[in-house]
Amino acid sequence: MAVTATNVYFLMWCLLDQHAVEQKITTNLDFYEFMAITNGALIIISLFSITYKNLGDTILEWGYSNAFRFVVLILLSIFIFALACIFLLAIHFHINASYSVTNAISNTVLSPFFGSLIVFFSLVSILMFFISNLERRSGNMFRLMSQSMGNSLKPKLVRRGFMFIDLNDATSLAEKLSSQHYANLLRDCFRLLNELVDVSPFEIYQYVGDEAVITWEMDISNADLKALQLFADFKAYLEENKEAFKKGYGTQPKFKCSIHSGEVVQSEIGKEVRHLVYHGDVLNTASRLLSQCHDYHTDVIISKGSVSNIKNVAEKYDLNLMVCDNLKGKENSIEAFVVTPKDNAATENTSETITFFLASKVTVGHFINNESKVLFKQ
Repeated sequence: MAVTATNVYFLMWCLLDQHAVEQKITTNLDFYEFMAITNGALIIISLFSITYKNLGDTILEWGYSNAFRFVVLILLSIFIFALACIFLLAIHFHINASYSVTNAISNTVLSPFFGSLIVFFSLVSILMFFISNLERRSGNMFRLMSQSMGNSLKPKLVRRGFMFIDLNDATSLAEKLSSQHYANLLRDCFRLLNELVDVSPFEIYQYVGDEAVITWEMDISNADLKALQLFADFKAYLEENKEAFKKGYGTQPKFKCSIHSGEVVQSEIGKEVRHLVYHGDVLNTASRLLSQCHDYHTDVIISKGSVSNIKNVAEKYDLNLMVCDNLKGKENSIEAFVVTPKDNAATENTSETITFFLASKVTVGHFINNESKVLFKQ
């Protein structure tokens, strides 16, 4: 976005000033050379984009406000951009054997061309920050664009799958821990879950107390198997960090989940604050199936209708059919499977997935003990 906006800036510069292309920015630096150096600096700063995101998330994790994050990221962006420009200018003037590289760089930096470019880049950086903030709150860029264009204002029928993930013994944990520590426990758990969702074709729909709801489009290939694998990876991720959880909170959190899919109504509600929501019996059924986990002594239940290819799923999981005819608010019975990982599947999960994620993100969550001291951070 910054590259496109800056080149549009140069184009407008040429249109408004027909002689701009013919002008020398400084000695041994014409308009096209200045433009090429600027684009090179933009490519350099784009390489730091992932670092910027991680730094911004870290600043928020440290407890600083979003305003402080905004100031730090904008100033850092401007500094790196200016530094990259100066570095490329030094290379250019050195190659062209300028009489004095230092003087040539100084004249360029103090020229009105460079000053106006920095001001423009600052404005673009601010705009990009607000767009990234909106994207962060919307979930992803596609949802942001869809909401911005008004595509979700009118209710429409869509086919989606839903996974409800709920913390076991939430009431007793909330009583055992203080409100702040309980909130931190949920935050750490869902942060780990988010890392898995980010590299999957799924998305977080919403958080409701100690419950997370994940959704996906039903036309995703092997969505049933991928959903079960996601929860298995989440359990393995929690197991890998069990010592940190026990040290920080005195307990190891465990979750249960239910999966159901079908036709729901997608719409956007709210006026001052808008939300993309889904309505329908599918969500109600998924929620009711979640309550059956305790009765059937399992942590995973998937409705029979959500299993599109039972042969593929059965290769990694044992599926025990059950008929739920006592779901609250449901007149008709629901057929579902109690899911149990096979021994070879559990081994594969641990060896493949945990190695991949925890190789670089083993301490992504911050775990807090009773004295509110940070035990470790990334």
